Amino acid sequence: MTLHFSSDEKINLVFFSYLNYFMRIAIIGTGFIANTHVEVLQSLGHEVDYVVHKTLEKAILFAKKWNIPNATTDYEKALANCEVIHLCTPPLAHYDYAKVALLAKKHVICEKPLTIEPQKAQELHDLATTQNVVGAVNFNVRYHPACTNAKQLIAQATFGEVRMIHGNYLQEFHAESDFYSWRYQTAIGGKMRATTEIGSHWVDLVRFWTGLEIKAVAANFANFQPTRYLTKDGIIHPTKQLNSQAVQIQSEDVATIMFKFSNGAIGNLVLSEVAHGRKNQLQLEVTGTHQSVWWNNEQPYQLHQGQKGQPVMIHNNPFGGGFTETFTRFFKAVYQKIENPLDKIDYPTFEDGYINASVCNAIFESATHESKWIKV
Repeated sequence: MTLHFSSDEKINLVFFSYLNYFMRIAIIGTGFIANTHVEVLQSLGHEVDYVVHKTLEKAILFAKKWNIPNATTDYEKALANCEVIHLCTPPLAHYDYAKVALLAKKHVICEKPLTIEPQKAQELHDLATTQNVVGAVNFNVRYHPACTNAKQLIAQATFGEVRMIHGNYLQEFHAESDFYSWRYQTAIGGKMRATTEIGSHWVDLVRFWTGLEIKAVAANFANFQPTRYLTKDGIIHPTKQLNSQAVQIQSEDVATIMFKFSNGAIGNLVLSEVAHGRKNQLQLEVTGTHQSVWWNNEQPYQLHQGQKGQPVMIHNNPFGGGFTETFTRFFKAVYQKIENPLDKIDYPTFEDGYINASVCNAIFESATHESKWIKV
């Protein structure tokens, strides 16, 4: 088959081929999420040109695993040779890496949370705007097809006005005993754990589904074992072990939070990183004046819609819903925006990252001040 293009179409094809060929990408970090980024990028036909890590040995091993041509500890070198930066580091490193990249007019795709401090997140948002580059935050959960469907249902007049929003996000990964990762270390991961690690996704999803903003919060934190014991194999235990070292854990294992929303609706959330048997359960339910919608990401293909006196309707979304599939949709949207900057494309921006950081910090302030209501 022979395809025929107009002169304008030929120009566009050459231009976008040029963009794809020269869209050089750097990955900062070599952990679990960095592996996911590279896997999905390569599946989409993007080549990763640089991997950066503070330890050259780890950078080299990562580069060999994924056939990346350049491994380095020199961030400036990667910036000089790449157009897109993927930040896959612990949270407290995001601000410095992102700011330098934005000042160099590079596009930045950052893992959540964007930053721990709202002021720094706002600065990054403003900088991305003035530099006219893309700043995106990986709130990948919103890319489940069921979540897009939920957003559409809630927007319909038949749903009515949102009255109540509630749910949970439960995981078992930090139940004793556990590997002593950066998530437990406030100097690397920040002052919060459950709130920023999993609660940030729930907060973003509520905003995505409903279009509402969180105006005030009241929260309660619990850290069930502040002193834990680290052994030579890197595992922390609840009780003292032979030749173990005591370490202090300051961040929360669980959180319970109440919300007031911009339209007068109320809500609540339970977060736990020590919920045995819960691999990754995010549940969200929105109640309107006429209908309710609810979803559980451990059953990602089904979205429930209820109305008084009627059978519950189950919307099945059989084509998509897995973890890597959400990354695929997120990356497609962001790279489409990079390649077509004038197009109106919906994706989680640095502004979303700033709002999210503001909510998380209000939660922290409430939890550390006897659960008093804090305005966002």
